[in-house]
Amino acid sequence: MNQQAKQPAKFLNSLKAVAKYPYYNRFWDGIQKGWFPIFIKYPVHPKPRFGYFGEPPNSFLYDLIGQNRHIYHEHLVSFLQFKEYLLDVANRSPDDPIAPFWKNAWFSGLDAIALYSFMAMTNPELYIEIGSGTSTKFVRKAIRDHGLKTNVVSIDPSPRSEINTISDEIIRSPLEESDLSIFDRLGPGDILFFDGSHRCFMNSDVTVFFLEVLPKLPSGLLIHIHDIYLPYDYPPKRDMHYESEQYLIAAMLLGGCTQYEIVLANQFIIRDEPLLNLLDVFWSSETPTIPNTRGTSLWIRKT
Repeated sequence: MNQQAKQPAKFLNSLKAVAKYPYYNRFWDGIQKGWFPIFIKYPVHPKPRFGYFGEPPNSFLYDLIGQNRHIYHEHLVSFLQFKEYLLDVANRSPDDPIAPFWKNAWFSGLDAIALYSFMAMTNPELYIEIGSGTSTKFVRKAIRDHGLKTNVVSIDPSPRSEINTISDEIIRSPLEESDLSIFDRLGPGDILFFDGSHRCFMNSDVTVFFLEVLPKLPSGLLIHIHDIYLPYDYPPKRDMHYESEQYLIAAMLLGGCTQYEIVLANQFIIRDEPLLNLLDVFWSSETPTIPNTRGTSLWIRKT
């Protein structure tokens, strides 16, 4: 049998191997959703190792992140000054397509409160956002509410169309295909927001961000990374996403990196009752505007 004739047989054998895999049905569900399959040499069994099913969080990370409780406390209290502005945000999608709203699946709860508040408190000259959407709408609201001087740069290959109207500069390509000299414009007091693929592969946005962007950033820069669950693992519902970004951050922190200070760890905060209760006015009023306390943002500052 020649090599060309062998190809269908090899493909059939691969399908048979997939059929034996525990996630066979979910694999085909993903294909139907338009997801992209990745074939690897050895099997993996994704499941959270800490923080779920009765397991405690990673003790090393919990202690390390918990060292900055006093910093989180200070920032959470400072967010209260923007209560009226934040409670004025609609619960559900309003008629205005560029207005933020709370009941969305992407960026809400503590994450949105923190982004809006840091924007209002720091008034950065430049805000670069890798991954645009609902977060951009909260940023634009902060700029309008407080007359900020901020220039918004959106880096995203295909955001929703309305994002173009609330961004000052637009780069419609993935990070790994973008000109990284854009980040040379960032200075102390500016904000860099990253919400990418969450996967570390060759030439992925995460790899470029951590190995090529972070090292060139100036001291005093405020950096946001989304969908970080530390000191807990990725939740069970994300087991088929094969995300790895937060493991890079965990290794960086546990390795004793002193170039970054943790400013806010939202997943830690929403599971810490005394800290979460500092913002009780947002979630426990008789007619709550903010329907959940969602928090997976990690904020760090380059020292």
